[in-house]
Amino acid sequence: MAESALIISTAALAISQAVAAFGTFLPKISDVRVITPESDAGGAADVRLGEVAAAAVTLSVGAIASSLTGSPVPFTVSLLVSLTLVAIYESTLRSVHPFEKVR
Repeated sequence: MAESALIISTAALAISQAVAAFGTFLPKISDVRVITPESDAGGAADVRLGEVAAAAVTLSVGAIASSLTGSPVPFTVSLLVSLTLVAIYESTLRSVHPFEKVR
């Protein structure tokens, strides 16, 4: 029972670290929304560099937590959260707005 609590708590640490890293290295989604790779290549490059940095920090924390617990769960959670957040930022950067009406 204590081992599963340790795994769950380190997975929660991985999730919170992912949110913190992406919040630190990347601008708000509403700011990314106005950047288009065609017109602002520098802004798009900055967003992508932030994605790489945030994902690296997140995966590193997940790897450390996995090595401490001996379970792959924290790293797997870190990987899934990183992939999800990168997909959200990329779809926003590429101006894919699924909840808006097409004009």
